[in-house]
Amino acid sequence: MAFPWAAIAVVASAGKAYAAYYDGMAKKAYYDAQADLKLLQYKDKRIESKEAGVKALEETNKALGAIIAKGAAGGILTDEGTIVTAQVVSLREGTEDFNIAAINQEILQNLGIIEFTNLKQAGKVAKQAGIMSAIFGFGTDMATLGQTGTFDKKPD
Repeated sequence: MAFPWAAIAVVASAGKAYAAYYDGMAKKAYYDAQADLKLLQYKDKRIESKEAGVKALEETNKALGAIIAKGAAGGILTDEGTIVTAQVVSLREGTEDFNIAAINQEILQNLGIIEFTNLKQAGKVAKQAGIMSAIFGFGTDMATLGQTGTFDKKPD
């Protein structure tokens, strides 16, 4: 009478191992998808930073144009005195804004790479954990069944 229960126990243990294995695979797929999503999100943020840098340059050009136009309209030479000082100040501010945008792009790229790598590694670990859980869980179940005498041949 022990044979049917032993067979059921072995099949149940195999099913549990199968579920543990696919749980690990599902977690890996989840982490891989999250990694891809984060990569896209950081790429989008980098594009926004680049656009901010371009906008800073455009605003600087507008400011320079306005400074030069006002100076010329007032009959002042645009390459001397306070007009040149205003141009230099405007250029410095625009350059600082552009450089900050460039630094932000670099930071976002690095953060994206770090998060992508971390999520990919988490996926690999989840996969390995699923495999190990399946193997060790099945082995432990078989050992437990063996200790209880399930596989012992019973005299008829």
